[in-house]
Amino acid sequence: MIGRGMTLLRGLIIAALLAAAAPAVANETIAGRWGDDASCKAVFFSADAPLTVTNYAVRWQGDSCRVARMYKTGDTVHIQALCWDAGGERSVPVSLRPRGGDKLTVTWDRARRADLKRCK
Repeated sequence: MIGRGMTLLRGLIIAALLAAAAPAVANETIAGRWGDDASCKAVFFSADAPLTVTNYAVRWQGDSCRVARMYKTGDTVHIQALCWDAGGERSVPVSLRPRGGDKLTVTWDRARRADLKRCK
């Protein structure tokens, strides 16, 4: 009976430790607004507005896109975004790599690259 009680106690301690570690993983989210001081203060749909990321959409520098596919490799989130403008719809690859919780490295359409901070 004592052995069974110790096993239960160990299980509860492990579960408590795992639960305590969960918020550290959750804080590495990429959802939100990212930019520099000027873009964080810009009007929402302007060309100099910050990068805005949700589970369903991304917006940056005049592009408005819906997320078609999203996956993660290591700490980098890859998004296949379907963007539209006057020329029609196009597929845009986006890579987002968080750095330290409040910084994000962005690669947009394999060409534009930026290091941004979380807007407050």
